[in-house]
Amino acid sequence: MSTEENHAGPSREGWHTTTLGIPFHTSEHAEIARKALEVDKEQNGVFVYRELSVEGEVLIAKYETTTVRLLRLSTNSFLSSLDLVVRTMTSFAPDPQDPIIADEELEKIRDDANRAAGGAGKGIELRGDERGAGSGEEVK
Repeated sequence: MSTEENHAGPSREGWHTTTLGIPFHTSEHAEIARKALEVDKEQNGVFVYRELSVEGEVLIAKYETTTVRLLRLSTNSFLSSLDLVVRTMTSFAPDPQDPIIADEELEKIRDDANRAAGGAGKGIELRGDERGAGSGEEVK
């Protein structure tokens, strides 16, 4: 569990609170997201308290603010940052439950799709007259 200690003022009694739970595929993914988001400190640290933690596969973000407006602004900023983290993780840390398809299986899928479309199973063919795609010559 990790806590951002950015509130140095009085008790937070009467503050506005919300807790967001964001599910991930694995606890490792949730922990990666927590670490990535944790580096961004709240700009209004005296008026906004944020605690990030991971429970199983769920990233927990707890917010406490002095006003409803700050709660909205803080959580909107957090969700925007979270969106970037999730998009990056989708590209570089895919769901471990997704099967990895071997090259041979991809070729079979391509050939089956070409046959179903009425092709000869060869896919796209380039013309042999050195014109067209990739030749550098404009085709009229």
